[in-house]
Amino acid sequence: MTSANPPKLPFRILRWFCKPWYAEVIEGDLLELYHRQVATHPTKARLAAYMNVIRFFRWRYIKDLEDFQPNTPFGMFKTYFKVTMRSMGKNKVQTTLNILGLSMAIAACLLILIHIKYQFAFDKHLPQLENIYRVTLNERGGNTPALLVKQMQADYPEVLNGTRISGPLESVISLQGRYIRQGGGIYADSTFFDLFPATFLAGRSGQVLSGPRDVVLTKRVSDKLFPNGEVVGEEINVDGDDYRITAVIENPPATSSIPYEFILSMPRESWVTNGWWTGNNFYSYLLVDPNANIDQLEGKFPDFVQRYIGPEILGFYEAYATLEDYFAEGHQYSFGLVPMKDIHLHHPRLSLGTRADYQSILTFGGVAVFILLIACINYVNMATARSSLRAKEIGMRKVMGSVKSLIAQQFLLESFVITSIAMVAGLVLALVCLPYFNQVSLGSYGIWDIVNLENALWFFLILIATSLLSGIYPALYLASFRPIAALKGETVKGGGSRMRSGLVIFQFSISLLLMVGTYIVYQQISLMSNRKLGLATEQTYVIRDARKIAGDFGAFKNQLLGQAAISQVGLANGYPSGGMADWNYTSVDEDQIQLSPNNIFVSSEILEVWGLKLQSGRFFSANLGTDTMNIVVNETLVKTLGWEEPLGKMLGRSEGHFKVIGVVEDFALGSAKSGNAPVVFRYMNDGVFDIFGGDYLMVKIDGNLRDALEHIEATWDRFLPNYPLDGRFMDDSFQALYDGERRFGLLFSGFSVLAIVIASIGLFTLSAFVLERKRKEIAIRKVLGARVGQIFVRIIAYFGRLIIASTFIAVPVAFYLGHDWLDNYVERIDLSSMIFVIPLALLALISLVTVALQTYRTAANNPLDSLKEE
Repeated sequence: MTSANPPKLPFRILRWFCKPWYAEVIEGDLLELYHRQVATHPTKARLAAYMNVIRFFRWRYIKDLEDFQPNTPFGMFKTYFKVTMRSMGKNKVQTTLNILGLSMAIAACLLILIHIKYQFAFDKHLPQLENIYRVTLNERGGNTPALLVKQMQADYPEVLNGTRISGPLESVISLQGRYIRQGGGIYADSTFFDLFPATFLAGRSGQVLSGPRDVVLTKRVSDKLFPNGEVVGEEINVDGDDYRITAVIENPPATSSIPYEFILSMPRESWVTNGWWTGNNFYSYLLVDPNANIDQLEGKFPDFVQRYIGPEILGFYEAYATLEDYFAEGHQYSFGLVPMKDIHLHHPRLSLGTRADYQSILTFGGVAVFILLIACINYVNMATARSSLRAKEIGMRKVMGSVKSLIAQQFLLESFVITSIAMVAGLVLALVCLPYFNQVSLGSYGIWDIVNLENALWFFLILIATSLLSGIYPALYLASFRPIAALKGETVKGGGSRMRSGLVIFQFSISLLLMVGTYIVYQQISLMSNRKLGLATEQTYVIRDARKIAGDFGAFKNQLLGQAAISQVGLANGYPSGGMADWNYTSVDEDQIQLSPNNIFVSSEILEVWGLKLQSGRFFSANLGTDTMNIVVNETLVKTLGWEEPLGKMLGRSEGHFKVIGVVEDFALGSAKSGNAPVVFRYMNDGVFDIFGGDYLMVKIDGNLRDALEHIEATWDRFLPNYPLDGRFMDDSFQALYDGERRFGLLFSGFSVLAIVIASIGLFTLSAFVLERKRKEIAIRKVLGARVGQIFVRIIAYFGRLIIASTFIAVPVAFYLGHDWLDNYVERIDLSSMIFVIPLALLALISLVTVALQTYRTAANNPLDSLKEE
């Protein structure tokens, strides 16, 4: 028999969704209806109860948000949110400063995040990245012999494949009477795409780079050369040689340590196909078996050197009976393997494209963390500084039965809401600053580099971390107010003054550390930009492709010298800031010391064109054909060999012995990181263009630069119509060596200034906190006759102690980190006391001004306003 008691479930559902004032009436009517029906049709009555409840599931009867009780999770959240919005509305200045500081910090973190992610993404597109290795010579050298890859494949089963690369280079491509200067060209073997796959848009991967004059174009270059029509099978001329286009591929990703725009097949000359084992002209990459032990493979390389390189070395140097004798004299010759995945970050010298500075990346990561911490500390200080304004509210809530955990939840929610607003504002600010960030960092970041699903997790982590860092201490601190004291208007005792002082000391320490770091970077960059080069770089104009006018060089030179502003013209196969090849020489004396100085072929005019200074002897003379067997060296080479009387000394190579006829004073060869190195000048007859010289035309300008440059361009166009002139001043190329340091300096300085601005906001709030705690004390002192100046001194003394404490923390750390960074430079600044005193004085001044404004405003108030609460 069916029970007369009504079912409970439908009426529970009714009470759950129905508005309270409707639910009671509807439930009574439904119960009455149920009791009438259950006497005659029990089953039908139970089903009708469910159907009748469902009929009342209408919009007019469904509860609004207001109807949910605060004791439910949603209701509690709703109540907390209301209180949060009211609190933010009452404290507009505090809320605005909080959001401003956090949004700036978050924007900086987002920009630094995408930059770091970009640096760590290099070469990750390669499917076999984990198994590709670059072969190095003597641990650091990137160039290797021509036969190395082929021979290692034959000797070691662990080596599955390999390829050689030469370049990158800038070439002039001619097509149908057009000349286009195009960078990013490399030479590569036919196995290149086996290690470094690409997406083929035209042509097939197995049929490219196999012929003696094959070229593969990227889509970017293909569209430039052939805007319309078929490309594969067409011919182009690259630097005077004809090539057949065998394929078009998708542009390589920007995150590649082997960037290229076009790929030329390796020439068939003997130096490429066979070469010398001691001639290092190629970059070698190996694909190694995933199961191979790399340490064991490298352990076989000494035997490789013994078998293949050893006989050639002993053939060059008769003084050594065995290769062991050669090594015993301090020489070295060894191969190593560097993982491709580590090249960009940890071995940037081996990268063929942009070079990373791992130390700089870590520095930016640390700056991002510091900026975020400073902003979070600001929030903590600001929340506690305004604590007395919330004291009565908290006391009343505790008296009404609220517990500490619920009050803490309230303030954590406030932190979350403010941080969420700051996250949105920071995202907008990051997007606004993105163009400037791209300009300084030379990045090409777009909106979708910031706003994407991959970054969503990072955004969430930053949001949660910032909310907790900002809100956990204020939540616990404010929730600990004693109800009676709070309702009486008393300030909470024992509110963690040491904690707050420690946070400010931390802020000051970070600010001082960043200021000292910025000053060190600025001073070092200034030193590098203004260092003495020992060269007339501002007057030397360097023109590439001098070989193009080889047949008319005499006439071309005379035409240039016809301009009054041009005083001299010379030839060379390299120049200091553009790089020089190192050649092996051996001193022809008892010791027979071997060295690898920078070797450069020059004409007799280079002494005057470059502004070199002779220390002793003479330079080359165009009237002496015998100078081809003479050499001029620099001071560093003389010191390296320990020569007391260098003139007349001999250096030997396979092609003969060369006599030293002159010594020039040392001059800069590259950046301040490299320092001085031995240099050997070899003579090249004026107008002779062979494999050893004639690459660069050097023009010395002693008059009006505009007139000289216009004359050079007009003369070039007259001799080589439509062929692009590639020229630059030597001092510009020297300054380009420091572009990376300048970008680092600008970014570091920008983020450091941002951190200091955020810290200044925090200092302002902390002074507000201190003065809030001392306002009655200040009022009593004023009543007893104290002047505003005396009160000001007492407050400044408090902050002065914090600055002194932060100095003892920041200065040793700054000294250690600064010294470590400067160790990368041979020419470097000294870490004098002024490098630390000037930032410290600036920090003290900023603090003084910030605190003074807040102190004056508080101390100038009417003391009765503070005392009447008693």
